[in-house]
Amino acid sequence: METLATHRSRQLHVLQITDCHLFPSAATKLLDVATRDSLAAVLAAACREHAPDAVLATGDIAQEPSAETYRLFLATLRRYTAAPLLCVPGNHDHGATFAAELPTEDLQLGGWRLVGIDTHVDDVVGGSVAAAEIERIADLPAGPTLVAGHHCPVATGCPWLDAHRIDNGTELVDALAASGATAYVFGHIHQPFAHHIAAGERDLALYGTPSTCYQFAPRAPNFAIDDASPGYRWLNLGASGIETEVRRADYALTIEYPPKRA
Repeated sequence: METLATHRSRQLHVLQITDCHLFPSAATKLLDVATRDSLAAVLAAACREHAPDAVLATGDIAQEPSAETYRLFLATLRRYTAAPLLCVPGNHDHGATFAAELPTEDLQLGGWRLVGIDTHVDDVVGGSVAAAEIERIADLPAGPTLVAGHHCPVATGCPWLDAHRIDNGTELVDALAASGATAYVFGHIHQPFAHHIAAGERDLALYGTPSTCYQFAPRAPNFAIDDASPGYRWLNLGASGIETEVRRADYALTIEYPPKRA
């Protein structure tokens, strides 16, 4: 039988999934992608690699933000894992419906704190963090901490996406640095991203993660779709910090964008 001591000493496998863009119906497609099927392919691929100790779902779970959509998400996820789940809303989500249907409470796991932060505003594409949220992050107790939100607080080099980054991102980064958080992970940009910011004697890591459906082309000046497969991120948490890797599902996409006129 595993004891608390051995559980605390081993590495934790935290799975981040993001930007699922689901509809109430599993059959509905977005940009010719059956988004429920691509999510299922991601979960199947990830859970063949590890049994997650926790799952972070970092926003835009819905394209059509209804209770039925969020229930479809949970039903799909639970086919593959019963791990503790922390969800944060994205700009395509609806805050009240999201909170009523999905788990949004912070998690304590194996000596780590997994903290969600709300960067979304209903019906607004860009990100913003309320003053109370900034204060809550800055006042987090000391200890290994991973913070998860939807939007990016810094520029990524993709101009049209950078216009949507958190409008008070500098304040959020300062709060994360003050809190002693190890990393902030997010979605929204539909592509991998890694950036490190000096925070005293340590680094604060910022990690963006591919979507479980279609991807945006890196460094594109305007909206553009990439041909990369659906992705996910492993965050392996241990006594020495975080080891992380982006992985891809074996799920072929045949997106034609912009679509040809008939």
